[in-house]
Amino acid sequence: MFSRIFFKKSIIFSLITCLLIMPAIQLKKVEAATLAQKLLYSAAAVTLVTAYYNNVNDKGQKDSLATTQKQTGVYHDEEANQRIQSIENQLKNPGLIKNKYEIYANPKKDFNAFCTLGNVITINKGALDTLDDDELALVMSHEIGHGEKKHVVTGITKGVSLGLAVDLFLSNNQNNTSYILSGIGANYINNEMFTMGQEWEADNLGFTYATAAGFNPGGAAASMVKMRSMYGELHHEGLVEVINPNNHPKTSDRVNNFSAKLTAYSNQHVRVKNDKTVMIDNKEIITPVKTNRYLAEERAYLIAGNLAKVYHNNLIDTATIGDDGAVYIGNQKISTLTENDISPEELANRINEVNNK
Repeated sequence: MFSRIFFKKSIIFSLITCLLIMPAIQLKKVEAATLAQKLLYSAAAVTLVTAYYNNVNDKGQKDSLATTQKQTGVYHDEEANQRIQSIENQLKNPGLIKNKYEIYANPKKDFNAFCTLGNVITINKGALDTLDDDELALVMSHEIGHGEKKHVVTGITKGVSLGLAVDLFLSNNQNNTSYILSGIGANYINNEMFTMGQEWEADNLGFTYATAAGFNPGGAAASMVKMRSMYGELHHEGLVEVINPNNHPKTSDRVNNFSAKLTAYSNQHVRVKNDKTVMIDNKEIITPVKTNRYLAEERAYLIAGNLAKVYHNNLIDTATIGDDGAVYIGNQKISTLTENDISPEELANRINEVNNK
């Protein structure tokens, strides 16, 4: 999940609730089971649970959507929903995304988004209000990455204890099994289930999906510096990590990962130094300032991303100033500058000096 910093309820609550309100399961007693038998039971039990959640994920989108919307609420705003739909359509255009997703906005004001069973993705109003489209595209494509790799299924399956899975297998009662596992699935919405490795995989897939669809390759790092400014590193160290294990990478590590990907995308020409200064071929181009809409670091990555597109596509041309006062290279807009930045003429001159060497 993208941030998921506000939901830490234990999945045990769901298990206790289900077991208290349902009729007692008449479990088969396995007397003096051999080690081989126990291993077979365990393997069959894991297969049972995995098959159940795979089926829910593949065929239960409608029910999952209803359950998730009931828990999160729905943000009924036409502009917000059209914005999400437009970004989703653009992300799907290259054909890299294979599954069908239900993506909607919810009214929560914190910066968050998550993917759950049935390939249902919800985005908090807080994230919509905080991010521009290039940044939001990364948030959405990150969650889609979780869905494409079925991280939700593997995560929730690991959340079911082996003992309970074996009991469900031995009970041979399909109704009770579905009842308990569906209860756990509903509670999954409010729990962390992804591993650190899965979060990295979703980040990397998200970058691939977003850039392939034409979004600014700097939007990924920009979204992370925005989140870091709001919530810090989201990372524990020392004894706290033992008590409350990390499942998200350190935010600065995510910024650095996306920054490195931006540079690679530019064929090693463009980078952002210290999250502040845009460089081309190791020459300083601009250190943008903060605006009402963007942090200085956000602007640095977004400007670098526009430059990276030029170098990625080998469309190097003379930097010029358009009728709107922005700096362009060919048809690619690089930046609209503020009165506290260097002048458009100075930015164009610096770019041209590097490119004309």
